[in-house]
Order: sequence, then structure tokens, then C-alpha cells
Amino acid sequence: MIYVVAALPWEARPIVERHKLKRDDGCKFFPLFKGNGMYLIVSGIGKMASAIATTYLLAGVNTDQGVAIVNIGVCGAASQKHSIGTPVLIHRIVDYETGREYYPDILLEHPFVEGSIATHNRLVRQKDVDSGQIQLCADFVDMEASGFFQAASKFLSPHQIYIIKIIGDYLEADNFDKSEIVGLITEAMDKIDGFLEQIEIYCKPNEPIFSDDELGQLEDIKKRLRLTVTQGHQLVELARRYKLRAGKPLPDLSDIVVEEVKIKAEGRKAFERIKRILTDE
Repeated sequence: MIYVVAALPWEARPIVERHKLKRDDGCKFFPLFKGNGMYLIVSGIGKMASAIATTYLLAGVNTDQGVAIVNIGVCGAASQKHSIGTPVLIHRIVDYETGREYYPDILLEHPFVEGSIATHNRLVRQKDVDSGQIQLCADFVDMEASGFFQAASKFLSPHQIYIIKIIGDYLEADNFDKSEIVGLITEAMDKIDGFLEQIEIYCKPNEPIFSDDELGQLEDIKKRLRLTVTQGHQLVELARRYKLRAGKPLPDLSDIVVEEVKIKAEGRKAFERIKRILTDE
């Protein structure tokens, strides 16, 4: 099940229309839409509003049953490196007022630009930056991401939480044009939908990550390299991330692990090689 949080109705409209979501009139607190394996809530502007809506959406949900949540909306860009309408997947969130940082766990291949975002209590404009009232500390700015992530992380793991922002301006607009926002998100919907499909497959419960052969290879590595319990857990986690990121079987590591090591230093050296392979590819 995919849960979506959008701050504004015109940010939500392209998603509602694409997925033919229906308004849930039983929800009296927020505009809530559902259908086709998706729930979408319109939170309103600001990190507090986003946090409340996210909590409302996830409270009572069985988070073991293939759940992921995505915040989708527009953002401001601190530079003109990327064009207006570019969709961005956020890998680092800064709450501007508290200074706290949060890190979504991005394991999947995706078609987006990656970047950091700072969440502010108010709209950020270039004149605020030029005057020194605001210090830019991220690639992009918005008013919801940190509240959304803090609330979502109370229910879900970082790899189940995603933030997709579409560049709406370069910190110069005082008022957003509703039809322009609808158009920008509509243009990005093919990429967004493709990624949501990946998330849905990834989050399906009871899907084994490793084949029997891969499990055997991992156990053999632990034994031959004489890994500690902690190193063994690290090996499995790196292998899991590799498979989810690359979308293919584990590489053959037999040329690295030929026979059982006699000296711990040899085991550490071989383990470092394996870690490089699993993180670089």
C-alpha cells in the first residue's frame, strides 16, 4: 500500500486524476482520497500540518504489511542548476529552525536528481537570502518535509519513507500559480509512477530478498573469513542493499573467498574488498 501526503489540493490533483482516486467523505479532518492500492491526504501548508496529517494517515496501519509513504509537492531551488519542473528525490532533510537532520534510506534505482532540502516555517525568497535573514543550508527549500519525515519515522523505517519534490521556482515567486503547479507535477507523473511501482514491489511482505544459493554464499563467507557476529550482520545488510539498489543477483565472490583464512588480518582485508564491491556497483 502506498500512502501519499501532499500539502495543497493542486499538488494532489495530478495524482488523484492519474490513479482515479475517490474522495473519502467519511474523513472530516482532511481531504482524503483512496483507491487502487493508494491513499492520499492533503495536509495543508507547513511542517506541523504535514506531521499531523501523516500521523492521521498512518495511525492504526499495520506497518508490517508492505507499506510505504511518499511526500510529493513543489519546492524552491537555491540555484538554477536544474530546470523548473525537475523532479528531485530527497536524501537529506534539514529542519531550519531546530537544525536537526534526517536521512531517508534510498536503496532503489530511480530516475530523479537527488538533493538535500531545508524545511522552513515560512516561504523563503532570494531577497531574504541576500539580506542575510536566511542562510541557505540545502539544495532546495520547502515548508513540509521535516515534519512529514519526523511523523512518518514514528511508524515506518527510513527505507519506507520518500520525499519527491518538483522544482517550482528559484526563490523568486511570491505567489504560486495553481495551474502551473498542476502542470509541473503532471509532467513528472510518469517518472513518479514508475518509482511508486518500484516501491510497491520492494515493500511487498514475505518476499524473500535472497535465493537459497545466495544465502549459502553469505554463510560460507562468514565462515571462511571468520567474521564476528557484528561483521556477519553488516555483510547481510550490505548484500540486501546491493540487491535492492541494483535489482540483480549478488555478484560471485568466490574469487575473493577461496579458502578459510588463518589470520584475522587476512579476513579483514577480504571483507573490505567485499564491502567495496557491494557498495560501489
